[in-house]
Amino acid sequence: MRAESVHQLLLMGILVGLAFSLYAGWETAHPTPGGCNINSYVSCGKIATSGHTTTFGIQDYFYGIGGFVVLLLLDIPLYMTWKREWLLPVTLLSGLGVALSIYFAYLELVVIQGLCLICLGSYLSNVVVFACALYLERSGAADRKAARAAADPSA
Repeated sequence: MRAESVHQLLLMGILVGLAFSLYAGWETAHPTPGGCNINSYVSCGKIATSGHTTTFGIQDYFYGIGGFVVLLLLDIPLYMTWKREWLLPVTLLSGLGVALSIYFAYLELVVIQGLCLICLGSYLSNVVVFACALYLERSGAADRKAARAAADPSA
């Protein structure tokens, strides 16, 4: 797969994740009766009113909004320059996002015993961004190896 295509998927994951996170914030501030409430288990309302939606005193959706905004700010220079030093922070931050997503999913599924589809969309967006960043990191490592081998045939 071409690096440009993978990078476009990474950017799409960031934008979709940001949209899900913004909607989660909107839904929390302005709950709609049928918006994301399908049944007693799949219910954004159940999650929002559970008392388990803040971490360190910050609403959980702010982590998504902030994380995706920072990822976007890091990704813009990466996209414009293709300098690999911008890729490492994207990879690390998206990896942290996946770890937070796992924690938040655990809270939803095990502690609250419910599922928010909007949150799930954000979690899956994190996974897509992280997978794309890892792919770009690994393909870059292969490119550097190949360049070194071409420069020094005895290695």
